[in-house]
Amino acid sequence: MGNSYKIIAIDESGKASFKHPSPEFLLSGLVISEKLLKKFDSDIKNIKKKFFKNPDIVFHCRDMLRKKGKFSILLDPDIEEKFWNEFIKIISISEISIIMTITDKNKARKIGWNDIAILKKSYAKVIENFTKSYLVNGKGKIIAESDPYQDRYLLETHNRLQSIGLPSEGLSGFDYRNKMTSISLVNKLNFDSSIQTADNLAIMGRIFYNLKIRNVNIKKLSKTELRFKKLIDQKLSNSNNPSIFEILV
Repeated sequence: MGNSYKIIAIDESGKASFKHPSPEFLLSGLVISEKLLKKFDSDIKNIKKKFFKNPDIVFHCRDMLRKKGKFSILLDPDIEEKFWNEFIKIISISEISIIMTITDKNKARKIGWNDIAILKKSYAKVIENFTKSYLVNGKGKIIAESDPYQDRYLLETHNRLQSIGLPSEGLSGFDYRNKMTSISLVNKLNFDSSIQTADNLAIMGRIFYNLKIRNVNIKKLSKTELRFKKLIDQKLSNSNNPSIFEILV
């Protein structure tokens, strides 16, 4: 029975608050079957040990790109290339997919959204897409990087779906409760490889958005960032297990 479970691990890039300097808020979900999790976790720990001599180092994409502190080994271009090649190879398998939503905060403000509206709509879209697109014949679990301010809006989404379901998809609250059996709020010290990967994917998603939508000059990207774009392109074009990238505004 456990083999039919899909897990979505949720993290973000930027903040919904207009006081935060990020121009966008992106919510990133890594979708993986529970039966793959053990191998996935083992593969991630192996490359942590191989490159950083510590299987429990916490991958945080922003720090990795800055190549500072514990990630300073990535200053060596050869090591950097080998590391990202191996890391992306793990994520690129077709059984792993992603769900992302992104909000341009300036546009959101112009149509009257506040930060709470951004959070509510982002969580709703990610969880609804996970339910209707990936849990057709199975069950699901949610793992989210906990944030004291944001958690309530994720839980509100979950509770609303437990109550009324997804009427547009013909799913009742009872159907949703049968499909989505748990929700966990974790922090980085829980050492979930899936959450740490969702964090990396969030940065990749913002790079993809800036290239595709904001027409940032591709020449400004590093080799690593170009790899990120290629991975997201690959995920979105996978016809057997398509990923979802949705611009809310």
